[in-house]
Amino acid sequence: MKLTADLIANSPTYINAIKEYELDLSGNHIALIENLGATRNLYDSLNLCNNTIRIVGNFPELSRLQSLYIADNRVSTIENGLAQTLPNLRTLVLTDNQIQNLVDLEPLRELEMLESLSLMSNPVMAKPNARLWCVWRFKSLKILNFERVLQKEKQEACELFGSPKQPTKLAQGILAMEQSKVENTFVPGEMEAPEDPAKQQSIAELKARIREEMAQVAAMEEFI
Repeated sequence: MKLTADLIANSPTYINAIKEYELDLSGNHIALIENLGATRNLYDSLNLCNNTIRIVGNFPELSRLQSLYIADNRVSTIENGLAQTLPNLRTLVLTDNQIQNLVDLEPLRELEMLESLSLMSNPVMAKPNARLWCVWRFKSLKILNFERVLQKEKQEACELFGSPKQPTKLAQGILAMEQSKVENTFVPGEMEAPEDPAKQQSIAELKARIREEMAQVAAMEEFI
C-alpha cells in the first residue's frame, strides 16, 4: 500500500504509554516511506511497525519526532541525512529486520540525541562484538536492545576498539570496510563528502523496484 496523505489523515492517533502523541501507521503493507510532510510535524512518536519497508529514509523535517518504531519490516538500508530531518530522535526500534553489516548502521552516528536503539533479530547482531561496536560507535546510547548500556561495556568497547583518533587494528579493519561501502558518513562540523554514486544508484533502483511492485499489486487489486 502507498503511504498517502489520506492514509495518514485516517490513521489512529493517541497518547502512548510514555505520554507521547503517536501516529499509528502499523500493519498497512507500506513499502516506502513517503508523504510524511502530511503529518505537519504534529507527532512525538511514529509507529511504522509490521509493514514491508526496506529503506529508512526519505523523511521531511520532523523536528518534533522523538520516537520511531519500524519493527517487523524488511529494512536493510539506512540512508544518510537523518540528523537533518529527525534532529531530536531519541528512540529507534528496528527489531525484526534485515540489517546485515555493522557498516550499514553508520548513518545512525548522525543522531546525536539517540538514547535507545533496538536491533534485535537482525543479522547484524550475530556479528562478533556487535553490541560493543554499537556502544563504541554511538556515544549517546543509554539503552541497546532493551538493556541498559553499562559503564563496564563502555570500558570494554574502548579496550577493544580504542578511541576515535586511535582505533585498534580490529576497529580499523571494520572502518576500512565502512570507507569502501559508506562513502558519505556525515560528521557534524566537517565538510560533507560527496555521495557514492554506486550506493545512490542502488538505493534509487530499490525505490523504483518497490514502486513497480506496488503498482503491480494495485493493478491486481483493481482486476480482482
